[in-house]
Amino acid sequence: MPASESAAPRYPWDSPDIDPMRGVRKPGGPRGRGLHGQLVQQLGQMIVAGEVGYERPLVPEEIGQRFEVSRTVVRESLRVLEAKGLVSARPNVGTRVRPVADWNLLDPDIIEWRASGPQRDAMRRELFELRWGIEPLAAHMAACRNHPDVVRRLAEIVVIMQHAVAEPDPASFTRADAEFHVLLLQVAGNRLLEHLSGAVASALQMSGGHAAGCEHLSESSVALHARLVDAVAAGDGDGAASAMRSLLAVHPEVERLFPAPREG
Repeated sequence: MPASESAAPRYPWDSPDIDPMRGVRKPGGPRGRGLHGQLVQQLGQMIVAGEVGYERPLVPEEIGQRFEVSRTVVRESLRVLEAKGLVSARPNVGTRVRPVADWNLLDPDIIEWRASGPQRDAMRRELFELRWGIEPLAAHMAACRNHPDVVRRLAEIVVIMQHAVAEPDPASFTRADAEFHVLLLQVAGNRLLEHLSGAVASALQMSGGHAAGCEHLSESSVALHARLVDAVAAGDGDGAASAMRSLLAVHPEVERLFPAPREG
């Protein structure tokens, strides 16, 4: 074999520039515990970033040697990635990367991996477009459901956000903001909207709020959330949808994505 071929890495993880633990969550993270979680994170990021292309074979023995993990860990990790639609395992073919069309793009891990890689701008735009389409509808439906307990919790979240602004405490603000928006999706009375709540939560958590479509850590943002709570409490579906659009309209690219209609 020519020297030039032997020097070229066969897989991305064969390169000395690739850190086996790049981008891995800290121990105790919700999806990153132990060697299994670390390997899922690493391989998932590499696939989503395009470092392991479509139809590229994933050989368990070679992965195990590169990352110094057991075949059991590799096998379990590939099963997780298969469940997310990233890879497929077929007899006599082995495990290979699947096309993007087969990926579960609403999976929180895949959302995070896309948002931390070269597709980050496209990911944030797509998430915002999704939110713009579904969240005003969810707010309208939640207002029409008459859930006093939900209204009380939404009001409590607004108070938490007020305290977070006063501190200031960006992390608490982001957590409260995510709970607020997810709760509205979950109580809209539509199973499909409820299913999308995980994508919205990931959008808010990954971006700290602002880049995903909510103004970050400000009294004006709190006031808009409070206005939405008032509309839900009053059973005003149109008012709740309008308040949600006002919240989302602070996105920095909203005018480009949804330009105002021209007059005349």
